[in-house]
Formats: sequence, C-alpha cells, structure tokens
Amino acid sequence: MPRSGLLLCLLLAACGPSKEASSPGSSSSSPSSKDDGEVVEEKVVTERMPDGSIKKTTIRTTKRKVEAPPPPPRPEDPYPGDPLVKYNVEKINEYRRTKGLGPVLYDTKISAFAKEGSAQLARDHTPHAHFAANAKDAPPPGFGSRSAENQGDPSGVPSLDADAVKNGKKQIDVMLKLMMDEGPGGGHYENMMNTRFRRVGIGLVYVGGKLYLTNDFSD
Repeated sequence: MPRSGLLLCLLLAACGPSKEASSPGSSSSSPSSKDDGEVVEEKVVTERMPDGSIKKTTIRTTKRKVEAPPPPPRPEDPYPGDPLVKYNVEKINEYRRTKGLGPVLYDTKISAFAKEGSAQLARDHTPHAHFAANAKDAPPPGFGSRSAENQGDPSGVPSLDADAVKNGKKQIDVMLKLMMDEGPGGGHYENMMNTRFRRVGIGLVYVGGKLYLTNDFSD
C-alpha cells in the first residue's frame, strides 16, 4: 500500500480539578466565558419584602479552571523483550531532538493501556474507541494530569519487509514520518513535540502481518 493510502488517528485529552465559588439560590442565570478560562455566572435572586415590594439582588459567581500539577518525575521503566517497542520510543525522541526537546521516557503501565488500545483497533478499526471508553472520567493507571494519543492506520499498516524486525521498523518509520510531516498545528505532530509530555506508552499489535500502532503520551 502506498504511504498516501495510510490513515492517521489522534486524540487529545486533559483533566484536572477545578475550583468553584458557590452562591445562594437563584431564579435565573446568565453564564459568560472569558479567554483566560474564567466563567462568570450571574444569578438574580428575587425576594418579596414585608411591604409587598419586590427586591432583586444580582450575584456574580466566577468559576476558574485550574490545571492539575504534573506528577513528580520518575525513572524510565525497563523495556520489554520486543526490540520494536524501544525502537518506537527512540524514533520519537530522535524527532524531538531535532526540535531541541528532551526525551519522553518509556512507561510500562501506559504501554499496557496502549497495547489494549491497539488490540481493540485491530478488532473494530475504530480510532480511539478504547481511550474514549476508559479515560473519560479519570486518568488510567500510569497517566498523569494530561494525556494524548496517536494511532496509526485503523486498517493496519501493511507488511513492508520479509524480515520481522526490519518490517516492524519500516512500519513504525512510515507512521511516525507521516505524523511529523503534518508540521506545527498538526495534531499528531503536536502530541509528539509537546514539551509537557514526559512519558510514553507503546502499543504494537500484529494481525495478519499488519501493524496496529498506538502511542499514548502523558506528563
């Protein structure tokens, strides 16, 4: 299959606590948003006074999203026996070095999650279905306060060489180059070049000679 026929899939997610101010009961509200992440909500409280008059009080509540701090740094986890996992991480870091960025470190727990994502992609060919179902409400094991996912062709990357290791490297090379060729503003590129991400999980699953690839990033 020519490279132009390969598809890319990406997903971005971020999670963190928010701080909210509360106010007494209201009869109406009118929220508005600001560029700095603040949401201002006006509530009008209506009271009937002893003399029969109506008193209206406007209460403004400001809600601001606060980013969760990243987890403390920790060493890279040991690599598994599959040399292609290490190769995938090294290729990502090779691209990061060209932009003056530090490396992302291999993470065992995130890789287990990524491999489950690749296995599901091989079954249903639906990009990020596993991530969406399992990372919606809370970060999965191993993930920090923010995360992102890149996946390869949902139909699988076809075989490119008779030798298993050479084939895997070529398949990874093709997908990562397509991601990097998006350039700044491209979702896959931005995930790979994100300075906040410090850890990566690698999920490589082969079905019928085709590679289903998932790279999950976190801080």
